[in-house]
Amino acid sequence: MSGMFKKLGHSLLENRRFSSYLLYALGEIVLIVIGILFALQLDALSNRRSERRQAARLYATIQRQLQEDRKELENVRAYNLYFSAAYERANEIIALRDYQQTDSLAILAMMLSQYSDFHRSARIYENLAASGQLGLLDNAEITGSLQKLEMTFSIADNLESLHWDLIINELSPELRTVVNYNTLKAEQPERLYGLALQNIFVESIYLTKIKDSIYNRALHEIDGLNGMIASEIESD
Repeated sequence: MSGMFKKLGHSLLENRRFSSYLLYALGEIVLIVIGILFALQLDALSNRRSERRQAARLYATIQRQLQEDRKELENVRAYNLYFSAAYERANEIIALRDYQQTDSLAILAMMLSQYSDFHRSARIYENLAASGQLGLLDNAEITGSLQKLEMTFSIADNLESLHWDLIINELSPELRTVVNYNTLKAEQPERLYGLALQNIFVESIYLTKIKDSIYNRALHEIDGLNGMIASEIESD
């Protein structure tokens, strides 16, 4: 009988030891899991901080490019408005048949070969998308506005191409036999007042007006973007 109680005691002792070991093992596992989760959290936090630093540098780069584009736009817009006013003056001279202004009209006709041509500093949205950096900008309003600005710039590019085509295909063939490029004098004054050249002036006026509206739209969009980016940077 005593042997049976002794075996039972050993069995209980072994069970108690196993339970203690099991609890210890479970505790070790829990600590390891907690350690892993903590390390993952720290890693995620570190990655997030790194992404925010990259985003801040990216915002600063975008701001610089936008400021460069804004400065260029202001210069190009002033240039465009100057020529638009000159073309309107020429159209008035032709409409009034003011032959006393023939020399002035010849110079204004030569000015038709000059036009504003905006060149952006970079294709910001396209470059961000191509480089995979677009995901760093988690402000959808900013990325949407960048895409909208890219579309506005594309319209400006198309208008510049149209203006160049007008100069090459319509102005040059008409003007080279009318005005002496060397003396800037009219060799065929009557053609300076003709319908063909007047229509070129009218087309140029129309183009400069549309270009001004696009330049102005781009300026407003840039100002809006700069404001949003400044707020985003301050929030960090």
